[in-house]
Amino acid sequence: MRPFTPYPITPIGNFIGVLLALLPLFSQIRKLSLAVWGYAIWISLYCFQMFVNSIVWHDNVDIVAPVWCDIAIKLQIGASVGTRICTLVICAQLYRITRLRGPLRRKIMAYELSMIAGLPVVIMALFIIVQPARFAITEEAGCTPVDYSYVTYIIYYGPPILANVVCAILAPLTLRTFIRHRKDINEFLTTDQDLTASKYGRLMIIACVDTIFNLPLLLAIVIVEILQGPENSLNYPYISWKNVHDGLGGNDPGLSLSSIIQTPASIWGSDSWTIFTVKWNEWVYVLHAIIFFCVFGTTPEMLSYFRTAFWFIPKRFGYGGRNDISTVESTTSDVAFRSDSNPRADNILATHQ
Repeated sequence: MRPFTPYPITPIGNFIGVLLALLPLFSQIRKLSLAVWGYAIWISLYCFQMFVNSIVWHDNVDIVAPVWCDIAIKLQIGASVGTRICTLVICAQLYRITRLRGPLRRKIMAYELSMIAGLPVVIMALFIIVQPARFAITEEAGCTPVDYSYVTYIIYYGPPILANVVCAILAPLTLRTFIRHRKDINEFLTTDQDLTASKYGRLMIIACVDTIFNLPLLLAIVIVEILQGPENSLNYPYISWKNVHDGLGGNDPGLSLSSIIQTPASIWGSDSWTIFTVKWNEWVYVLHAIIFFCVFGTTPEMLSYFRTAFWFIPKRFGYGGRNDISTVESTTSDVAFRSDSNPRADNILATHQ
C-alpha cells in the first residue's frame, strides 16, 4: 500500500498556506500585536518547511539535505508549541480586556516575546534530551523528528496541552463576562481607536477555534500513544543520556545522534494510525492558515488592498479601478494597548466595579 497524496497537491497546498498566513500581516504592519504576528509566522514557517519537504522527498527517502532537515525538525517542534502559546497570549489579552484593564505596552511586549519566541526556542533546545536519532526521512512528508521515552510527553506534549487547557478555562470566562457586561465593555472599547469590538471579536474567534480544534486532538494523540504500550518508543523509561543517545535501550537499539532513519511509504502506509499522523502533519497547518486568513484577512481594509492589487496592472493601461485604501476605516484585527491613562475608561472601570 502506497498512500501518496497525488503530487504536487501537498506542496501547492502548503505554499498557499504560507501566503494565507502572511498576507493579513501586511495590511496594518505596525498595529498587529506580537501574539497575532507570532501565530501567523509560526504557521507560515511550518507550511514553508512542509512545502520544501514534500517537493524534495515526494517519492524517495534519499539523504540529500541533512542540514536542512536539522532546521526543519526544529521548526516543526517550535511551531507545535508556538502556535498554542500565541493562542494563550491572545486569550490572556481578551481576559484582561473583559476586566477593563490594559497593561503597559513595555510590560506586555516583554511578556509576549518571552512566551511567543522564548518558550518555543527552549523546547527546541530541550528536545535533544529525548532525541535518539538525528532525524527521520519519511517518504512524501520529508524530515521529521525522532523521540524516545515518556519524558517526551512532558517536554513535547506538555506545553501545548497546558496552553490549550488554560485557554479552555479562560475562553468561557471571557465570553461569560463579555455577555454579562456587554454594555460596559463596549463603552470601554470605544475609548481607544486601536481597540474596537470588531477586533475583539476576531481575536475571540481565533482563540476559541484554535482551542476547540487542537485540545481534543492533542489529548487523543497522547492517549493513543500511551495505549500502544511497548510498540511506541515514548512508553519506555528514561534511564540515562547514554541509554537514549548511544543505542542501548528501548525498541530502537543501535541508534545514535548521528543516525538517520529512512521510512518509505511502503512501510508507513501499512499502519492506519501512521497514515493519519503523516497526512495530518502535512495538512494541519494549512487548515490553520485558512482559518487565520478567514478571520484576519477579510476586513474591509484587506479587501481594499486586494482590489488595489487586482487593478494595479489594468490601471497602467488606463482601465478602471479606484484606489480607496485611504478611505477605508482602519479595521485591523488586533489590540494595541496604551500606557497613558484614559479618564473615560477609568470612569467606566469605577462604575463596573
